[in-house]
Amino acid sequence: MNQAADIIGNIYVQKSAIMNNLKEESVAVYAYITKEFNKGNITENPVFQFMYRSYYRLDHSGLMPEFKQAYFAIMEELRGSVDIDLIQIIDRLYEYPRRKGDKSVQFSFATKLANTINRSYPIYDSEVAKVFGFSKYHIKNKEQKIKRYMNQYQYLINTYNVMTNDERFMEMIKEFDRKFDGYHLPIVKKIDFIIWSAGKL
Repeated sequence: MNQAADIIGNIYVQKSAIMNNLKEESVAVYAYITKEFNKGNITENPVFQFMYRSYYRLDHSGLMPEFKQAYFAIMEELRGSVDIDLIQIIDRLYEYPRRKGDKSVQFSFATKLANTINRSYPIYDSEVAKVFGFSKYHIKNKEQKIKRYMNQYQYLINTYNVMTNDERFMEMIKEFDRKFDGYHLPIVKKIDFIIWSAGKL
């Protein structure tokens, strides 16, 4: 894993490219998804589900319709939760095989579900893993894989906390606010976007 100071330093050096790489469309769609979720029961909102699946590429992950149905049902069930049990979500979704017949730990999609309900939960994905230097070695054992992910996720949360107290990084947050004025995103989501953009670069 990369140290927090190194991550912040590397991001700051690339700040111009990172901010230029962020497009309003991505921020606008995220804001739209949040607005649709807040309207009420998303299991009866096909527009929300379509936009969500498209935005987070849920339809490009080899997952079956039964998984997606259960995914949105869990999201609705946990609506309003402050403390979200990621492991419980992963365990419930693990029961739905992928198209090729195997079962999989869908950690990234679990964090995206949690973020939709409570935006203080950061999102973990492949771009975040690149920036943080998280290990890619293959683990077959389900429990060991989840443990590794949870350790990485806690490190991610700890680093986000360090970032909010770093003057250089907060300069980027202010620049984000100027560029995307009017969207009123929580700071965790602003960091998510910056990290995602850094990973893309």
